[in-house]
Amino acid sequence: MLNIIHKRVALTCALVVGLGLAVPAAARPITIAHTGTPGNSVYTFFEVFAEEIEARSQGSLTSKVHPSGELGGDDQLLQQIGIGTIDVTSIATANMGAMTNAYLWTDLPYVFSSRKHADRIFANPAITETLDAQVGDTVGTKVLAYIQVGGFRMLQNTSHELKTPADAAGLKFRATASPVDIATIKAWGGLPTPVAWAEVFTAVQQGVVDGLNLQPSWTFLTGFGQTIKYATRNEAVMAFHVAQMNLDLWNSLSAEDQVVIMEAAAAAQEAANDFDAEAEADFIAQLKEQGVAIYEPTESELAAWRDAALPVWNVLDGKVDATVLEKVKAVK
Repeated sequence: MLNIIHKRVALTCALVVGLGLAVPAAARPITIAHTGTPGNSVYTFFEVFAEEIEARSQGSLTSKVHPSGELGGDDQLLQQIGIGTIDVTSIATANMGAMTNAYLWTDLPYVFSSRKHADRIFANPAITETLDAQVGDTVGTKVLAYIQVGGFRMLQNTSHELKTPADAAGLKFRATASPVDIATIKAWGGLPTPVAWAEVFTAVQQGVVDGLNLQPSWTFLTGFGQTIKYATRNEAVMAFHVAQMNLDLWNSLSAEDQVVIMEAAAAAQEAANDFDAEAEADFIAQLKEQGVAIYEPTESELAAWRDAALPVWNVLDGKVDATVLEKVKAVK
């Protein structure tokens, strides 16, 4: 019986070779990890991305997704993708400051005027090609997409209402590794306190920090609405996640699979950003229902926040590619 089976296998292989038919290769698994939770744009991005790469590759690429910080926070995921423990992730631009200066400018207060303005900036090849090269050299990843994560941040705390920067004086706010983030909090009179993302909720609960600068969506979805009492929409800083793939893996893919990855990322980015824009008002309403007092500054109060923060731009002198910043400033 075994001899018969062996002969049939040999005959099948001979026929495949003789007819010029290719034996299907095993699917290449893509390991994805991220910090997004159900109901936010990062989670939406990777749901769509995983579906798209499998559908577009017709099975040559498969995916395994680890959501909700299952494999760690931004800092841990950035280290893991660099060494290839995971293949794809997304990291907040502010949290990439520990490894690259490429995105320091994105944390500048009042560099973005709206969501559409941000879309135009990140769709500009003269800007993105330079950023891709910088990230590849410093982080060792291939940039896939830019995900909007909740629009403008809200400066929030557990103590009292913040109408102008004078009201923030002396409060301890969680800061990321970005020197711009630290400088902005100082410019508003706050005390920047570096805390890893995975530890922020506990830090607020225990009073290690008085508050943080966070988007409405993440404030609600991560439970801060149950702890934070006051938030101010001063429209200073927008938040983004950079979706990225380990560069060695990217370079090992066929040209066809690289096209699949980028097309899937483009489709996922559009879906995630559309979702994010539509959801923002709902998250604000839900936070209000939880008892968070959300303050909308007047024009004169907004001017006070802006005037206090604009000198922070000087922090970047000599730290970023000046040509990139000029190109960003030129996008209207």
